[in-house]
Amino acid sequence: MSVMKFQFENFLSSRENVICVDGAFDAKIQLSHWYGNKSPVELKADTTTQMAFNLIEHQEKEKFLKGINVVSNNHFDADGVLSAFVLLNPEFSLKNKTSLVNISITGDFSEFTTEDALKANIVIESFADEDKSIFKDIFSLKDYPSAMQIIYERTFKLIPKIISQIDEFENIWLEEYNYFEKSEKSFGIRESVVSNYDDCNLSVVESNFPLHSVAKFMNAENDILLSVVRGEEGNTYELDYKYYTWFDTLRPKKIKRKNFESLAQKLNQIELNNKGTWQIIGNNPILDWNYRLIYADKNLDLIPSGLKVYEIENVLFEHL
Repeated sequence: MSVMKFQFENFLSSRENVICVDGAFDAKIQLSHWYGNKSPVELKADTTTQMAFNLIEHQEKEKFLKGINVVSNNHFDADGVLSAFVLLNPEFSLKNKTSLVNISITGDFSEFTTEDALKANIVIESFADEDKSIFKDIFSLKDYPSAMQIIYERTFKLIPKIISQIDEFENIWLEEYNYFEKSEKSFGIRESVVSNYDDCNLSVVESNFPLHSVAKFMNAENDILLSVVRGEEGNTYELDYKYYTWFDTLRPKKIKRKNFESLAQKLNQIELNNKGTWQIIGNNPILDWNYRLIYADKNLDLIPSGLKVYEIENVLFEHL
C-alpha cells in the first residue's frame, strides 16, 4: 500500500490515484454517503468516517487501495476531515475509533453521541469559519482551495489533541456548548415542548428561543420537524427534515424526502400576515441537504406568522 497524502480536489492532477472521501466526485474509489455516490457496497456505512474504518479493517484493503496515494475532498467538515485522517493515520485511528466515529455522527447528523464528541465537532467546524477560526492568517492570504488545503493539514495535526485533551480547546467550544445545554435543559423545565405525531412522521417542537439543532433532534422522535419559536408578536416557523434523511445510509428510511411546494401554496393561501411569505429554501429535497420551508420576509429572515400552531398542524396532517 502506497504512502498517502491529502490534496483538496481543486489541486488534483489526476483521478486515477485518488480516493474521494465524503464528497462524490470522480476518483478511482469513492467513500461517500452523499447522494449519487459510487462507493463499494461492502464498505457502506452511515458516515464516511465509518466507511474509512470499514476500509482499513477490511481483509482485502490492499486490493481497494492498490495504486492510490492521494486522499481528497472538496469541502471541509468534521466527517470529511476525520475520514481522510483515518486513511492517513490508520494505526492511531483504530485505537481511537469510537471517539472518531462519534464525532462524525454528531457532525453530519446533529445527533448527540457524547459530550466530548459535540465539543470536538464544534472545534473542528470552527477551523473553516473565517469569523471563528484560529487560522485567521490563512483566510487573509489564500484563495478558498488553498486555504482549505492548509486547514486540512493543520487540523490533521490537532486531531490527537482534540480527542485526548478537549478541555484545552474550551475557549472555542464553550459558548456553543453552553447554548446546547441551555437548549437541552429547556425541555426539562417545559420551556420547550415536543409533540410527536408518529403516523405522519412529524415532530412539532415549540420553544421560547431558537434551539441548538442537536438538542432539538434529541427530543424530536420523527424525521420531519416543525420548529416553532414563540414571540410576543407571534410565532416563527421552520419546517425541515432531519439531516440523516439526506444521506445514503444503512439506516432504514422511514420517509422519502418530498417537495414542499404544495405546502407552501396552501399556507400562503391562509396566511394572515402580509409582511412575509412561506418560502422554500433549496430547489430539490433529494439534492439539497438543507431543503426546508420557512415563513420569512424578502431577505429570507424569519418573521412572525399570523397563523397558530394548530392551523399549520392541520395543513401538515392533511399533506403528510
